[in-house]
Amino acid sequence: MKHWTNWLPARKPSLPYDLREWLTDSGSLTKRLQSVSEQAVNVELLHYDWHTALPEESLFLQQPLRRIQLEREVLLCDGHRPEIYARTIIPQSTYQVLPSRFDNLGTKPLGQMLFDEPTLSRSDIQVACLTSQHWLYQLATEWLDIRPDILWARRSCFYLKGNPVLVCEIFLPSEKWSHV
Repeated sequence: MKHWTNWLPARKPSLPYDLREWLTDSGSLTKRLQSVSEQAVNVELLHYDWHTALPEESLFLQQPLRRIQLEREVLLCDGHRPEIYARTIIPQSTYQVLPSRFDNLGTKPLGQMLFDEPTLSRSDIQVACLTSQHWLYQLATEWLDIRPDILWARRSCFYLKGNPVLVCEIFLPSEKWSHV
């Protein structure tokens, strides 16, 4: 049985030392990853389509549970090595305001589009420790050969012209997280 994620406010003292700065950083995660990567950061597009989001995602976005929303799943990689699994949920109302911005993303980082938007605002960051019993853990590790016992994740809601976009980033096993 899969469990809902227990999201908590991002408080540094309660987070693992190696990841606390990464989990609480309010800037572009892609830019930060680029600063410590050995190779160019690549975005590997895994999925981009309309589906019913996970119930916890719909509730966070204040959307009806069975409403179809646009899902985008990517791996942020150092060269070919996956470092972060990112899942974005875009409600229909948000998509309709900026359809070409989302459709033209392809393998470009979402953060590049978000942080260039002058109307951007962001909710507080929430964090969670994921185990194999969580839906998000299953989604993030589907692409991994070795599955760790736990993964740390963060999520927040970005608002473009007042319209929500949920971004969840799951930190895959990496030696980078100790580079603060």
